[in-house]
Amino acid sequence: MKKSILAIIFCIGIVYPAAFAGDDTISAQIANMLYIMFKMPEAKFAGADYEQSNLVYNGMQITAFKSKKSNLAAFFKQLSPADLPSNALAGIKSRYKGCSIGKVIMYFNSEADINYFAEISIDNKCIILKFQPSGDMKVFCCKAEKHS
Repeated sequence: MKKSILAIIFCIGIVYPAAFAGDDTISAQIANMLYIMFKMPEAKFAGADYEQSNLVYNGMQITAFKSKKSNLAAFFKQLSPADLPSNALAGIKSRYKGCSIGKVIMYFNSEADINYFAEISIDNKCIILKFQPSGDMKVFCCKAEKHS
């Protein structure tokens, strides 16, 4: 049941963290963690609420976040653009012709839920896309300037 609820919440999508001011839902917390991972300006508001650790799990470098307010733990692994599922790459190429793919992060948790996030640059804009393993693509956020 817990896994189903988490999957439903995550499938609804992640929106701009300002909508989560004071919100302790799983989606809000994961959104805040992603802003930290992508080093976006919004991260300064969320950073104090989480403990962050880097560790090696099964030979992979992982970044783990633990909420200081709840028991939520989330795990992120940086990937290369080539590590995105092929249907995600095809979706980017068809919808965002001429873009460059920057940082790619895989989110996963102890319930075996997985999602991918990719930062793309096009026309001096930074867009972070969310992909489910099935290839479904949504915009996580969009900024006017590229972030490093």
